[in-house]
Amino acid sequence: MKYRADVDGLRAIAVLAVVGFHAGVPWLSGGFAGVDVFFVISGFLIGGVVAERQSHGDFSLGWFWERRVRRIFPSLMAMLVVTTALAAWLLMPRDFLAYVRSMAAALVSLSNVFFWKTSDYFGGEDLIRPLLHTWSLGVEEQFYVVFPVLMLLLARFAPARIRTVLGGLALLSLGFCVWQTAAHQEAAFYLPFARAWELLAGVLLAMWAPRVKSGAIQHAIGLIGLALILLACTVFTKDTRWPGAAAIAPVLGAVLIIGANGGIVGRLLALKPMVWVGLLSYSLYLWHWPLLTFQRYLLPGGWPAAFTVLLSIALAALSLRFVERPFRGSAFLTRQQVFMAGGGAILLLAAVCGLVILGKGLPQRFDQRSLAMAESRLERSRGSYRDGTCFISYHYDAKDYRKDLCDAADPTKPDWLLIGDSHAAHLWSGLKAANPDINVMQVTSSGCEITLTKDPVERDVCDRMSKLVYGDLLVNRRPDGVLLAGRWWAKDLPRLTETLDWFKAHDIPVILVGPIPQYSDDLTRVLILSWRFHDPDLPRKRMLDWPEGVDRDLRKLAADKGVPYVSLFELLCDKGTCVTLVDPTTPLQWDYGHMTPEGSRFVAGRLRDQGLFPPKR
Repeated sequence: MKYRADVDGLRAIAVLAVVGFHAGVPWLSGGFAGVDVFFVISGFLIGGVVAERQSHGDFSLGWFWERRVRRIFPSLMAMLVVTTALAAWLLMPRDFLAYVRSMAAALVSLSNVFFWKTSDYFGGEDLIRPLLHTWSLGVEEQFYVVFPVLMLLLARFAPARIRTVLGGLALLSLGFCVWQTAAHQEAAFYLPFARAWELLAGVLLAMWAPRVKSGAIQHAIGLIGLALILLACTVFTKDTRWPGAAAIAPVLGAVLIIGANGGIVGRLLALKPMVWVGLLSYSLYLWHWPLLTFQRYLLPGGWPAAFTVLLSIALAALSLRFVERPFRGSAFLTRQQVFMAGGGAILLLAAVCGLVILGKGLPQRFDQRSLAMAESRLERSRGSYRDGTCFISYHYDAKDYRKDLCDAADPTKPDWLLIGDSHAAHLWSGLKAANPDINVMQVTSSGCEITLTKDPVERDVCDRMSKLVYGDLLVNRRPDGVLLAGRWWAKDLPRLTETLDWFKAHDIPVILVGPIPQYSDDLTRVLILSWRFHDPDLPRKRMLDWPEGVDRDLRKLAADKGVPYVSLFELLCDKGTCVTLVDPTTPLQWDYGHMTPEGSRFVAGRLRDQGLFPPKR
């Protein structure tokens, strides 16, 4: 297949979009679409070489997979070795265990499945996922297992219908992607069935091999394609339902640019600086995310992300020169040696994973105080939230809510209804323990602030939970009062204003609970780092600024509406320094903001001492 410099330039656009998004460049809010452009490019190149070899009658699975191993494995293994060394130095036992499990998945090309089951790509709270970016390699590698086999079968049994079959599969995959994104977005994002159409778009383009002879048409097609990619990278955000129908924009944009095969866009992409970045793109993609992850863990705000990106580019250049290029040439190793070396590297790193798992994360790397703190960290604290009954997390649906358990009235006690998201749910266990003379009812759900109207980006279950509260509980059973809590943002003020007006119109007492102090990383990790690096001021440095501003806005709103307001900043903080420990080894919060059960009891005790609940009406 003839080399095309403009395709390498398109790689540069894709990788710069992804790196910019991960580095927090504001105008690249949809830079994650660069991965979709990568998929099209990969499909185009793979489809082209397979079609060419089949036309010459010398295509084989061994040849194909040897090329893939030479292209993918050397740089991936180098990145894994360095990242594992950094993880061993830095990560606490539980985090290190999670890391090596993700590495084990990467070694067998199942990263996408692993992260589908364990994380949210756009979640942002849990920073210790240095190998999250390998999900896309998992998708490609799974495609590389199936696609050549399919091509051999089609070439033998339906040679005249290859493009028809591949086109049909692409349409089926696209339809499945759109449906799955609406029904189960995480699955659509990570799994190959919903991504195959993007790779197949490139394959079909290579097999179709269009010839655009008119320069004016080349200019127009290329410019439209570039506009579609730029639109996706700058207009879409993490709140966009992705991939779904929205992913058509960058995929079509890549198809148009490659299909134009020239024009002004092709010439711009073929410029030497663009080609150079394109040649670095694979190694740059591999290195940038682990480095950004560790940088944000160690030095959030203290080391510009641009420096880390430059370091990633330097490492990518070294990787290209000393790792990628030597292994690509067939003179370096025979096919058998390539497979043996790849298998040996996998087994060696798999052995490291096994040793870490058997060693329970190698806790001997840390002092006893840090270990005690790490053990106090709760992965979810779901028992204290009443997950799956009164707290409907992402694993459950509104039908799982237990009315008999969660909102049953008690004729002998004042009935107070706690409503909101997980930042309301973490209050329940403490309020219950600190106020035995109060019946604390609970209607809470992940990501649902349970105001009168639903935020457009909230889950559909949020609307059902809101209707349960405002259309049933507060109308038909009227508790003595309501605690309205959540992880409030500035954008929530209009909905909160409307909701507080509704409470006033229905003469239902309501107490508004403001946001809790929040951190750039899990508070447990921040405290351990502060001890390890002798920086007692680190928790204050890692506090997020915006929640305190929202606290001030909500305090004013509550005062304007005549509603009692609980400021957790006022309760927990003094001159910028906030409570972080309940006792020497138990943090107030187990992640960026959710309270531990001990933290919940601590906060509820302070609220009780302030006379939070008035007597029964």
